[in-house]
Amino acid sequence: MRYLPLAPSEDRALLDAIGVQQAEDLLGGVPPELRLKRELNLPGQLSEQEVLRQMEALAGRNTVFPACFLGAGAYDHFVPTAIDMMVSREEWFTAYTPYQPEVSQGTLQHIFEYQTVICDVTGLEVSNASLYDGGTATVEAALMAVRVQRKRTTILISQGLHPHYLEVLCTNITPHEGLKLVTVALKDGVTDLDDLKAKLNSDVACVLVGYPNFLGCIEDLRAIAELTKAAGALLVSVTQEAMAFGWLEAPGKVGADIACGEAMSYGNKLNWGGPYLGFIAVKDAHKREIPGRVIGQTKDLDGQTGYVLTLTSREQHIRRDKATSNICSNQGLVALRANMFLQLAGPEGLKGLAEQNVAKAQYLQQALLQVSGFKAAFSAPFFNEFVTRYDGDVKALQVACAKEGILAGLDLSSYAENLKNCILWCATETTTREQIDRLVRVVSRVPSLVA
Repeated sequence: MRYLPLAPSEDRALLDAIGVQQAEDLLGGVPPELRLKRELNLPGQLSEQEVLRQMEALAGRNTVFPACFLGAGAYDHFVPTAIDMMVSREEWFTAYTPYQPEVSQGTLQHIFEYQTVICDVTGLEVSNASLYDGGTATVEAALMAVRVQRKRTTILISQGLHPHYLEVLCTNITPHEGLKLVTVALKDGVTDLDDLKAKLNSDVACVLVGYPNFLGCIEDLRAIAELTKAAGALLVSVTQEAMAFGWLEAPGKVGADIACGEAMSYGNKLNWGGPYLGFIAVKDAHKREIPGRVIGQTKDLDGQTGYVLTLTSREQHIRRDKATSNICSNQGLVALRANMFLQLAGPEGLKGLAEQNVAKAQYLQQALLQVSGFKAAFSAPFFNEFVTRYDGDVKALQVACAKEGILAGLDLSSYAENLKNCILWCATETTTREQIDRLVRVVSRVPSLVA
């Protein structure tokens, strides 16, 4: 938020306008024993220059890694400078919920365009005006599938789903009585089709599968869709790395009824953890159950193109008990960046970036497998992430890399017993051959450093 000075005279004018003697009178609904009886424990007043100097000192304590091989849901991609320049225009900073189309055509148009490009990359017919992040998008997709299937109450979840998404799903499903979550085992890093077939029954509303999954492996959606459809259930693909859509066949083209996940890879920076950008796209037949809002294109009385809120089934509207979700807003500015990125890249540009991700990840895997102690954990194909088993001390490896300015892959030991001594590595278009070669030199020395 921009700096907004407020003088004591302005405070007094505000209090007089609402008929209150002092600000403390506004706390009448809070029991006295629950009110703070002292000043807040904050530092004294500082000049603007002193504040900036202090903030810079705090920021300087962050460790900046020139080379990053960590993914697992947060990916280091190149963001064109053009996006930062265009998105900083004043009209985007002031735009908010577009309830009045006559004064919100710009915002409505960019959201409509965002929905269009999401439909393009997912291969489905309808997308909404974005969601909070990949985890909540997974929740909304699962609940939507249950609404579509009505009396079916079981949700099958592949163990390849991102574990953080699974935690969010468990938390949000708990209040819904009668719904049941059942996990499906993995085999060689991908969903075990035999276990899936055994658990598919007439009570299963949907099957949630990572695409690619948390371990970086690419699932066979066609085979999973065939089994799922035979049982009358819906297939939900969950993608944590949207850049993969430039390489993989669109989920809607290979049997997914709903595609959801995380799209921060499109034009958004890591920013120490957010904000992120959840997406969801569905078949046209299910659009009435889509969460959040949908922007539509129309014509005004003069025949000119215009944009309006078409579907807005949200909790703060009338008939809140009939609302389809708890999504109260859309990630407008983050979705705008994604829209700009995809339009700047175009289909061929997105494919080219994806090819770079694949090539860098393949080179990284081959280089690591040449180092003693590293073995491929799975044989399934991957996009830009893969898992290796390591015979040495994973913690020592990570520490050694950090000392050299390298952020190593994710230690998977805490996620599952069978993933002990496993590392999830990631490479994107920002990864260079020199960085990979340097990583290999560092990890090659780790056994001797530990000894």
